Amino acid sequence: MKTFTAILSLALLTGTVHAEVCTQNEATAADLAIDNLSTWKAIYDNYTAYKQCDDGSIAEGNSEAIARMFADKWKETGKLQSLIDRDPTFEEYVLRHIDSTLDTDDLTQIAKLSSHSCPTRNKPFCSKLFAAVQAVEKQD
Repeated sequence: MKTFTAILSLALLTGTVHAEVCTQNEATAADLAIDNLSTWKAIYDNYTAYKQCDDGSIAEGNSEAIARMFADKWKETGKLQSLIDRDPTFEEYVLRHIDSTLDTDDLTQIAKLSSHSCPTRNKPFCSKLFAAVQAVEKQD
């Protein structure tokens, strides 16, 4: 009985971690959803439903959708901040998608907007966004 208790305690203490697996159906749905990621709410909903599928071409599509939101719809960044305020893990997801798959012109535009056109309320996020762009540019 002591051995069982010790093993159970060890399992609970180490916090066995199981990553969610992306099923084929989820991967198909996530891939199809990319074409409809034209608002921060749609991107957030996609994140919550399919974050386990965020790899390969799906991740590239997510990165492109996020870049389009910043480059083309910068004025909607306040909506992004509201989503981040409700779910701070979404910020990490968005910043992770500022990556080397993005077009150089988009990265330049995102850097410019985040450093010169950031709403006061979003300054901490904009600083992180600018740093993410700089990190990508250093990789090249």
